[in-house]
Amino acid sequence: MLFFCLINRAVAQNPTIKDPSNPDVPSLPTNMPPAQLYDMLKDKNPDSKKTGDDINKKDKIEKDSLVKEGTPQSMNTTEDTYGMHLFRSGVVASITELSTPPLDYPIGVHDQIIVSLWNGAEATLDYTVARDGSIFPASIGKIYLQGLTFENVRALLTQRFKTYVPPSTNISVSLGQPRTISVNVAGEAKIQGPVTVSAFTNAFNVIALAGGPTDMANLREIQIKRNGRIIDVLDVYKYLTTGDFGKHIYLENNDFVILQTFEKRVKAEGKFKRPMFYQLKKDEGLKALLKYTGGLQNDAFSSGVKVYRTELEKQIIKDVNATAIMNPTGDARLRDQDFALNDGDIVKVIAVNPGLVNKVEMKGEISYPGQYEIRKGDKLFDLINRAGGITRNTFLPRAYIFRGGGDSTNIKASKVEVNLTDITTNDTSSIYNVELFANDQVLLFNSNQFADRQYVEIFGEVRKEGKVNKYGGMTLQDLLYLCGGLKQSAEYGRIEISSVVDLDSAKGMQQPTRTILKTIKLAPNLELDSVSKGILLRPYDQIYVRKNPTFELQQLVQINGLVQYSGPYPRLSKYERLSSYIERAGGIKENADLSGAILYRKKTQYYRDNVTKKVGSLTDSIGSIVLDSAQKSLGEVAKEPVSIDLYRALKYKNSKYDIILQEGDVIFIPEVNPFVNIEGVVQSPLKLTFDKEHTNVGYYIDKAGGFGIRPWKKRIYVTYANGKSKRTTSLFFIHFYPKVKEGATVHVPLRPEGAEVTDAVLQVVLSSIPIAVAAFLVKIIK
Repeated sequence: MLFFCLINRAVAQNPTIKDPSNPDVPSLPTNMPPAQLYDMLKDKNPDSKKTGDDINKKDKIEKDSLVKEGTPQSMNTTEDTYGMHLFRSGVVASITELSTPPLDYPIGVHDQIIVSLWNGAEATLDYTVARDGSIFPASIGKIYLQGLTFENVRALLTQRFKTYVPPSTNISVSLGQPRTISVNVAGEAKIQGPVTVSAFTNAFNVIALAGGPTDMANLREIQIKRNGRIIDVLDVYKYLTTGDFGKHIYLENNDFVILQTFEKRVKAEGKFKRPMFYQLKKDEGLKALLKYTGGLQNDAFSSGVKVYRTELEKQIIKDVNATAIMNPTGDARLRDQDFALNDGDIVKVIAVNPGLVNKVEMKGEISYPGQYEIRKGDKLFDLINRAGGITRNTFLPRAYIFRGGGDSTNIKASKVEVNLTDITTNDTSSIYNVELFANDQVLLFNSNQFADRQYVEIFGEVRKEGKVNKYGGMTLQDLLYLCGGLKQSAEYGRIEISSVVDLDSAKGMQQPTRTILKTIKLAPNLELDSVSKGILLRPYDQIYVRKNPTFELQQLVQINGLVQYSGPYPRLSKYERLSSYIERAGGIKENADLSGAILYRKKTQYYRDNVTKKVGSLTDSIGSIVLDSAQKSLGEVAKEPVSIDLYRALKYKNSKYDIILQEGDVIFIPEVNPFVNIEGVVQSPLKLTFDKEHTNVGYYIDKAGGFGIRPWKKRIYVTYANGKSKRTTSLFFIHFYPKVKEGATVHVPLRPEGAEVTDAVLQVVLSSIPIAVAAFLVKIIK
């Protein structure tokens, strides 16, 4: 719906408006209604509604199908040719959808022209170029536009409409729906035949919409024909490298875009910046190839380019110096240098050999080790100073220069020995300031690597035991401070120093001698007497700080269970016995089971037998660390039960039953357990109430339903509440079972299958003994 509205009163006051450039056009009357004014400006061409196809609204499936129906595009074939990517890009195919035409776009039949007015008058008017090449605004008359550029059309229409609208009106001329044309694609295109496209379209757009070129297409000479005559030739490589798009001719109806077969195609491999296939013209060679590939990479061996080709049904190789062809120095004599390439040639450029050719490597005890540039006339001291100089630990009496040692391919490197003492005075005339060459290696030593690490060790009642680095002038007092001082448990009057080396005054050097032991007294404030203060520690000395035998922290024993006052009790002496702790705990409660009392003691023996043995299998250094740590953890190891006889211990004090308790021991006195457990090969394992009148095992086994299948009767045993166990004893066929008490457990083990045969044989043998004895007696009597 078109809309027009006059908002400037000056128009109504003006009696008539005439077109000065066209006196035959009638003037617009004054105070004419907007509807009448629109009728006088509307398009009067009879075929005005026959606009061109709007490709912005066109079904894109049809266009996309042109590409999909073509041959599959693969980068792994010869389609990986420079320039082919242009037609595989969706950007080239979508250029046809531009709605804003270039200024030089020629207007033709069926183009839609839109004139927009605002401010003084507001309206949007559209016109379609008729078959005679004109638009026909009512009251203005026909305006012929065919063949004019869009820029000229815009200027012409602006000029014409200004004479019919208020002076303050802004006028904009744009292209609406462009016309469509039919262009024929021939030759090496994947889809040949006519393609309907927008008039904006160029030859590249048409080729892309036709599925793109085939592998055989010539990208260097794309012909555009009109009326049987070639009007333009396009070169894709020129377009990609310089932006040259030929004559920039707009296609017209029934034009031809022709793709011929390529003239020659070569392959660039190796150290090209863009290795792939390239199409060359007949007169183009290696120089053109280098241009299109972007040149060679910086590590390319340009003077040894290999060209592989087929001649007379044989494969040959050509060596080419591409450096001369590239002419990096601009030598006029090499300006026309080139190497002709044939169709099918493979041009390969390899990389230069790795490794620097002008370097010296500084290694070892130097301020900044690494690789350095070797310059003409450089000497050893020059490179050392360039590397930051020597360090305070550099070993000066000897260094090595390995001639050619930096070249991994050199198997005949030689060695030069030098003395660096003169570098401290910067004596450049020194005989050791030798000249260096490329790939030399200079090795400087650290003086510490020729000396053993010196240390002292301290053990015992100090806060930090272990090794301490030995420094010059170290005294015992220094070492004690470094170790955090002595513990309160230390014996200040007994510190021993063990030395394994002594100073041989005759030879002025340290010589291994026998172990020397010195005993030194120390005050609590770590002060030594005047004599001991002057004693210096020697390398590898071992210092032992003994423990004060009278110093001892509180040691606790835990009394738990049915005593009057359970809990921890400190040991009054190392020889305090069990009965003493029970008395201190207030005695035993009435319902306590004395026969079930158990002692829990640390598994120290198990620990020594197992952990220490495993640690010994480790290396000395690791094993000692683990063993020290493990021994300190003795107080944290699990406890194991120990059977005791508390009843006899209380009845017979100071006897063997009244044992001496150790630090960390736990005594547990349980409540009387009135039950007996029956376990093992019985019919119904269960828990029974203890009967004081029946203490034999058979009574309780009968209560459990009797024996099960294959019981091992002679191996029955009873475990009592205190952890002790008693086994069955046998005399011939008679079994003597242990007595049952409160809280006991009767165990009936399963007889192994082999034991049945052994017992049967033994029974036969034993049963024959009485018969043999009787027969022997009868014989004697007779």
